[in-house]
Amino acid sequence: MVGVSPNSSTTEIFLNTLTRFGYKGKIYPVNRNFNQVSGLEAYPSILDIPDPVDHVICAIRASLTPQLMRDCVVKKVKLVQLFTAGFSETGGEEGIRLEKEIAEIARQGNVRILGPNCMGIYHPSLGISYEPYFPRDAGSVGYLAQSGGNSMYLVMLAAARGVRFSKVVSFGNACDINEADLMEYFADDPETNIIIGYIEGTRDGRRFLEAMKKASAVKPIIILKGGTTEAGTKAAASHTGSLAGSNIIWESIFRQLGVMQIQDMEELVDLILLFQHLKPVQGGRIGLVGLGGGSSVLLADSCARAGLVLPPFPDELKRKLRVILPADIDPGTSFRNPADLSASGWNTDVFSQSIEAIDAYNGVDLTIVHITVHAGILDPPLRDWLIADIDTLIRTRRNLKKPLVLVLQDDHIPEAIKYSFDIQEKCRQADIPVIPSINRAAQAVSRFVKYCVHNN
Repeated sequence: MVGVSPNSSTTEIFLNTLTRFGYKGKIYPVNRNFNQVSGLEAYPSILDIPDPVDHVICAIRASLTPQLMRDCVVKKVKLVQLFTAGFSETGGEEGIRLEKEIAEIARQGNVRILGPNCMGIYHPSLGISYEPYFPRDAGSVGYLAQSGGNSMYLVMLAAARGVRFSKVVSFGNACDINEADLMEYFADDPETNIIIGYIEGTRDGRRFLEAMKKASAVKPIIILKGGTTEAGTKAAASHTGSLAGSNIIWESIFRQLGVMQIQDMEELVDLILLFQHLKPVQGGRIGLVGLGGGSSVLLADSCARAGLVLPPFPDELKRKLRVILPADIDPGTSFRNPADLSASGWNTDVFSQSIEAIDAYNGVDLTIVHITVHAGILDPPLRDWLIADIDTLIRTRRNLKKPLVLVLQDDHIPEAIKYSFDIQEKCRQADIPVIPSINRAAQAVSRFVKYCVHNN
């Protein structure tokens, strides 16, 4: 680690994070002004390190990097990760010249570069991370991120909802290793089942297209494309020096390849959850179950706008539902689609049998259940009814033949938020994906359905 020093931010980000994360390999701080950094012996240069060096993390200023790269060639380093910024992303001639110079030195010396202007690699199964609060356990999502900040935000956002990663690579300006290299890697990586990406532009459009084509044939790909507006394109150029390109062209490419393009980080996590927890569906015919009339109407509207189909329940299914709950017991009950159980939904037998009846109807491909958690529901007996319904939903899920999604809304009161989080975790462990809003659920399910239909 070149440029780390006692009590510096880079020492905390990289060196101390690795030691806390349980990294088992050797770590060598490099700083000519100190003999020790964080209790480890420090060396004046990487050439003074007595052992072979595989991976160098660089945190020195940009003007010093050409000499570092020459030293890395002599030391036969495999990879140099440049946390250092101040290269092509500045738009200045000197930064552009320096980036070209270090790339050429590395190319001739058979050294690979990650960056410049990047956070590097998060690989939990090897104890490698650049953020101490990332999860220690690994998952099956591979993430290539042109932005270090967006990589950190997404990992933490996803972690709170139970998503875990195989590897995350923040690659910055991509003067050498780029989005095409990483897409090719994740396509072949046995630890990765879902590929996601944040990209602002591409260094080699044709190669990236071929890499996505190969990867999309074997794994779902979800991309958040930065720089889709004029303002965003300008921001991308100053962030990573990327040429963002025409959004119309990008949308066309993604659509042809079956790559899912989403609009924000929250939507990205929603979609990951569906792929992690649901079996493929045959179509977009949705059965809706709600515990309130107004919310059921809004859910129906959102599904229809997202291109999903709400088939009217046939008379035979309506008769089944009437047997489960005669209408005169609860006047608010509706047997159409959505099935609005209203207050009767707090009867666990009614709740489970209604969901099972809708699941058995061959005109439905997927069921969405909607429940709201508000402050008033957290007091007995409503809280007990809510717990019973969630437990019933989990038990019922085991008997269903088709996928099920839970929309769990809260009223943003702190107590309700905490309770919703606990329910979400409980459902996640039972393989039920939980989406926190009606519109987001409809969008995520619609994208999931289109992917399944496209790849059948």
